[in-house]
Amino acid sequence: MFIDLHNHSVYSYDSTRNMERIITEAIEKNLSVLGFSDHLDFNQNDPGNEYYNGYSQFREFNALKEKYSSKIKLLLGIEASLEKSSEEKIRNTFSKFSFSYKIISAHFIQKTVISNWVFEKEKTAKNIDEVDYSPYFKALNDIADFDDYDILGHIDYYKKYSKFIDHKQIFEKHIDDYRNILKKVINSGKIIEINSSGLRHKCIEQFPSVFILELYKELGGKTVATGSDSHKVGDVAFDFKTVYNIIEENKLKIFNPK
Repeated sequence: MFIDLHNHSVYSYDSTRNMERIITEAIEKNLSVLGFSDHLDFNQNDPGNEYYNGYSQFREFNALKEKYSSKIKLLLGIEASLEKSSEEKIRNTFSKFSFSYKIISAHFIQKTVISNWVFEKEKTAKNIDEVDYSPYFKALNDIADFDDYDILGHIDYYKKYSKFIDHKQIFEKHIDDYRNILKKVINSGKIIEINSSGLRHKCIEQFPSVFILELYKELGGKTVATGSDSHKVGDVAFDFKTVYNIIEENKLKIFNPK
């Protein structure tokens, strides 16, 4: 019985699925818990800028939660894209709605959407040593310093767009950054997620890599959230057998919000 806390619906600019269709798919796949975590973005260069409508979503969600209460536990969370310039707007939105959990992710680096940022950084590089990934880790550090969240989303998200396949080399190059960020997450009572979406993209690996999870555990991390980051039909709980095997092998606990 899986728990999938990372799913996007029509309340995200980049998904066309209505919430009920996602719920029925989750029930068909025998999930015990389904969470919605639509995008909350405040970057003027992004098509999702100020797209989110929490009032409409909560009205629809509450009706669906009652309708399906005997079949599945439903939760309404959020995935916010944090930048220093958006902190106040994010806090303001969080104060208006009773989200079951809050995911914060780095989708924009130096005001640029991460896919374009990685492409520009790596465009002329022949190897990883020629790439300066430090602004990405600065963005993660800003998230770790932000107090109003529960889950740090897909911590090594850059690898979704990277042309380099040696993810461990990037990890080793920035291990001090990872250690510092993970310590902050753990010491503040927050957690990271295991996000299966990488398994359906060219990196062919979940976020984060196992060696990052091992460092998380070594530093005292005990619990992880599980999410598919689904945006289309068929992707709910995508390859969760792999995710749950990793969790079992590393003796981690699974986050189940109330």
